[in-house]
Amino acid sequence: MTTTPETEPPKGRLLRAIDATVAQLWSWGPLYLLIAISPGLALWPLLRAPALRFVVKNDLTIGQRYEVLAAIAASVVATTAAYVAIWRRRRRTEPELGLGASFAATNRWAFVLLAGPLLIGLSAVRIEVKHPVFTSFLMAAVTALAMVFFYRALGLKRFAPPEDPFVPARDGRLARGVFAAGLLGYCALLCWFSLLDHRNLATTVYDLGIYDNLVWQTAHGHFLDCSLIRGGNHMSAHFDPILLLIAPLYLLYPHAETLLVVQTLWLASGALPLWLSARRRLKNEWMATILTIVYFLYPALHGVNMFDFHSVALMVPLAMWAVYLLDCGHLRRYWLVFALLLATREDMSLLNCFIGAYAILISRTRTGLVTIAVSLMYLAYVKAFVMADSSLLMSADKAYSYIYFYEEMIPHEKEGARGLFTTLLTNPLFALLVLFKEEKLLFFFHLLLPLLALPFVAGRKVVLMLHGLLFLGLASRKHLFSLHYQYSALLFPMLFAALPDGLARAVDSERLRRLGLARARVAWTLLLGMLTGSLLVSWKRGVLFENASFVAGWTRLERRPTQHMLDRYAKVQEIVARIGPDAKVTVSHEIGPHFSNRRYAYHWPMIADAQYVVLFTDVYSFSKEDDRRYKRLVERGKFRVLEDTMGLILLERVEGTELPEELRGEPGERPSEDAAIEAASGQASKKAPGRAAGSAGPASSANDDGNKAEAATASP
Repeated sequence: MTTTPETEPPKGRLLRAIDATVAQLWSWGPLYLLIAISPGLALWPLLRAPALRFVVKNDLTIGQRYEVLAAIAASVVATTAAYVAIWRRRRRTEPELGLGASFAATNRWAFVLLAGPLLIGLSAVRIEVKHPVFTSFLMAAVTALAMVFFYRALGLKRFAPPEDPFVPARDGRLARGVFAAGLLGYCALLCWFSLLDHRNLATTVYDLGIYDNLVWQTAHGHFLDCSLIRGGNHMSAHFDPILLLIAPLYLLYPHAETLLVVQTLWLASGALPLWLSARRRLKNEWMATILTIVYFLYPALHGVNMFDFHSVALMVPLAMWAVYLLDCGHLRRYWLVFALLLATREDMSLLNCFIGAYAILISRTRTGLVTIAVSLMYLAYVKAFVMADSSLLMSADKAYSYIYFYEEMIPHEKEGARGLFTTLLTNPLFALLVLFKEEKLLFFFHLLLPLLALPFVAGRKVVLMLHGLLFLGLASRKHLFSLHYQYSALLFPMLFAALPDGLARAVDSERLRRLGLARARVAWTLLLGMLTGSLLVSWKRGVLFENASFVAGWTRLERRPTQHMLDRYAKVQEIVARIGPDAKVTVSHEIGPHFSNRRYAYHWPMIADAQYVVLFTDVYSFSKEDDRRYKRLVERGKFRVLEDTMGLILLERVEGTELPEELRGEPGERPSEDAAIEAASGQASKKAPGRAAGSAGPASSANDDGNKAEAATASP
């Protein structure tokens, strides 16, 4: 005969007491134990800072392991004593309060101590590059713990927000002051970092040298000419007439530094439409200010800002203005921004089509249809009559090709952009495979954690993100889905444009109401959660805090230049003054932006009719072939050495000598690896295959593992 709970004999008093104790311990005991050991796990590494690496190395000695155990034991004793003291104090007002109930109540607040060991883990040296997935988990876990704590703290009378979160702030003037301080602080700090990186000789021909040269040429009446790229004009790569607006500013100080400062100020101005949009949608100045702080902390913004200069970076505030003006119904101003977006780069026409689709979705049908029609007609006209190639991704036969950006999705190069859409239709599972690469998912995680993925609940504004998601998600070239290059500019402005709506819709969602969560507390918890996530991601991935991950394009930012670096920059300035502003000069990759502000600047090893050659040899990209090439020039009496110091070499052409025609090359073409030898023996030099301007050789950059970066290419 089997027994059931109904037929079992009743338990004795002792067994019932044991059952009740175990059930109570289970309700609060596991969490209590985790909390109790957390201070020890967090404090011991802080007291033994060199041992921080044990988090990822597990390389403690036996003695150190016992030290950790002792720290954990001491932590348990101290935490238990604190819990008991809290219980005894609370019993003064609640005499019937049991020990277990007090421990459970204390757990509701003490759980935040669990973040301590997680933050210690994030502090481990180079964890962000050695273990990026684990680092992402730690950041998400700390953010989640912080948000639970914030929600509970906001339930206290002292911190309780107004019942309706979307009302004007009582101290709106202070909020505006904080916003202004954040804006000025970002501008000052990023200008300093950008100029420091440039003076460290970390900017390159691709792409700062290219843009410096073409803006100089445009400012002097040679529209979009550039002697550093194929065909001598930027229209072989992109059509970006917006640079005409920058040219007058550039003339005030015609140097690459002007472009770096203008780019920083322009990107920082994206906080203005974000603040206005947030204030309009959320009606609270503090909420708007917090969202702009999230913007300033955003690592993708830092990556765009710190990687040389690119016309595509100029679309960041413009795209956000376009969405804001559509929402407000300020259509005259919208059309001005629309025109500027078209002028930013020819492919912004595609982004404008998605903005037009959004206009239709919010019942501005005529505006949306005109936006799409004009954008497509503009793109067709520019491709057919202005640029060197009429195809969407272009062909290397006439211009710089971008087909290799999507080489997995375009298995047959001759198909061009059509091949990408064909793959989407015929093999959607493969497209998902391309999308779900680990490094790509990490990239999207770092874009979305600071925003808590709220843009994706922004309703109709999700359509604005489709262009960037497709452009970046289907790419094969790893630089497109990296925080450290310019391409994320095609997505993150739209994430921020949708953020206020996403926050408002999340707070007012029916699902949250069914969960019984307080609306105001949810709103502020989400805001503080975004701030926490932004700080963590910026700490490990952005430029504001020193870390092992952030790379300013090709190179790591050296925040404390050595005396040798300072002396080297002074020598560069001396060489610039020595050769003068009108000389024709050939420059190597890392030195190029300091000499590109002239009519004729060439990219080494192309020499053409250059009067001077300036080389920077103390870098990985200056190869043995480059060394042999320059020595041949000197040995054959074509050039003489004027300077050879600190890794900088200045050569001057010997009067009356001419280089063989084969060595001169065309702008944007790099002769083959030993072109000087081939030219000297009468052989024709081979031209490098056409790729997106510019295609850089091996850069003196550190990759995620701290090794030198592979040869990489970047589009201007």
